Amino acid sequence: MQTIKVLITDDHLIVREGLRSLLTQKNDQYHFLIEEAETGEEAIAKVKKQDYDIILMDYRMPKMNGAETTQAILALKPRIPILALSNHNELLYIKNMLEAGAKGYIMKDIKADELIKAIITVLSGKNYFSNEVAQKLLHDKEGSFRNKKTPSGKELSEREVSVLKLVDQGDTSTEMAEKLFISLHTIAKYRKQLKAKMQVKNVASLLKRARDLGFLE
Repeated sequence: MQTIKVLITDDHLIVREGLRSLLTQKNDQYHFLIEEAETGEEAIAKVKKQDYDIILMDYRMPKMNGAETTQAILALKPRIPILALSNHNELLYIKNMLEAGAKGYIMKDIKADELIKAIITVLSGKNYFSNEVAQKLLHDKEGSFRNKKTPSGKELSEREVSVLKLVDQGDTSTEMAEKLFISLHTIAKYRKQLKAKMQVKNVASLLKRARDLGFLE
C-alpha cells in the first residue's frame, strides 16, 4: 500500500474535514497521511518544516490567496505538486492558479474516487482538471486550435480535442463517455480519428505527437 502525505490548505474547517473523510475512506491501494492548514501563511510555515507529497490548495482565503500561496511554496520547494481545489470555476481563478504553478484544478464537490484519481494523476507528473474546468480551458483555447494542422493536414475538431485531453488525463473510455455525455461507440470513433489524423498507431505515440505539436501542454 502506497503512503501519500497530503497537506490540505483551506480556511473552512468543514471543507478540510470533508476532504479528510474522503481520503480516509477504506481503500486497498493508498494510505493518506493528512495535515491541515487554515491559511496560506500556515501552509508556508508547515512546508518550511517538513515535506509533503502533494498539497491541496483552496483559492479564496484571507490575506494570501491560493495563487499567492502556491507561488511562495514553490519558491521554497519547487518540486511539490499543488492541486487547486475550489468552489469557483471562473476562468480567471483557474488561470491564476495554473500560472502560479498548480498542476491541476478540481471542484470541491468532487467524489472520493475522482479526488484520489486527481491526486495520483498529478503525482505521476500529469495535470488533472475537473470536467467543467477542462471544458472552460478548452473553450478558451479553441481559437488556437482552429488553424493548427495535424500531420495528416486535417484540423482537430473541438470534440476531438476534448477526447485527446481526457486520454492524456488517463480517463477510460467509459469515464470519457460519462463526462462528455456521448456513447462508448462515439468515443471509440473519436479515438480512431485522433490516431488517423496524428498518423500514429497507439496511445503513447498519440500523446507524444500531440504534445510535440502543441495540442497538449
